[in-house]
Amino acid sequence: MLDPRTTAVRPELPEAPVSVPVSTLSHIAALAASVPHLTVALDTHSGSAVTVGDGPEASMCAHAFRQVVANWPEDGDHAPCVDQIRFDGADERGPVLATGRVRWFVSDLSAQDTIAALRGARPEGPRGPRVDTRVRHDATLGVSIVRMESAELDHVALDERATAAYAACLAEHLIGAAAIA
Repeated sequence: MLDPRTTAVRPELPEAPVSVPVSTLSHIAALAASVPHLTVALDTHSGSAVTVGDGPEASMCAHAFRQVVANWPEDGDHAPCVDQIRFDGADERGPVLATGRVRWFVSDLSAQDTIAALRGARPEGPRGPRVDTRVRHDATLGVSIVRMESAELDHVALDERATAAYAACLAEHLIGAAAIA
């Protein structure tokens, strides 16, 4: 028998589900609209799933999902009820999605600032292996989508290059956010 004077008994509380923040959904929406043949499944706390894509199994198209996310109040009382994100049509490689010889990621910087960060992230400068890098700003979501492709780099080297590029963009975003705060 427990002695109540020396033993604290804590009731087991159910763990509150951790929701994916709206900022992450903005990145997912940008990728869903940009990566060809990508289907995204958003698993909810209730056990249901919302499927975003162009196929017949999709609950909504990428354009509609972009609009829903863009109109979600960033500081609202209702957080998205998404607890897991699954991709079909691309492989997750850390913060980067891979489709064959192409890597995709999203930057919170403007297109111009993303390009500047990418230029600074090239480890060997402009003389290294050629990586065709394209940046497109999504004004609806306020993010930039980066597409990197190389016929000269193997999959591992391209993953490393894309991850380094993502990290450079993230560092610039955090530096800019700290300067504002």
